[in-house]
Amino acid sequence: MRRNETPFNGRQFILNKATGEIHDLDRETPECRIDGIRPDDIFSCDTYAEAVLFASVLGITRNGCPKCMPEHHRD
Repeated sequence: MRRNETPFNGRQFILNKATGEIHDLDRETPECRIDGIRPDDIFSCDTYAEAVLFASVLGITRNGCPKCMPEHHRD
């Protein structure tokens, strides 16, 4: 579910900068535990590609969330 408050700002994707996990808020499940991510660790964006690019700029190893983005999840 999209969240309009900061730091989500109504965007579809978020990157957890602490873990490198990317979430699709349109497909969020309770197992994603979005509420447990510290606000300072959230980078919100409009596309998956933007999250990937930001992670690479920061040197973060990224991975899709196994619950909301299984097609991008690597073990």
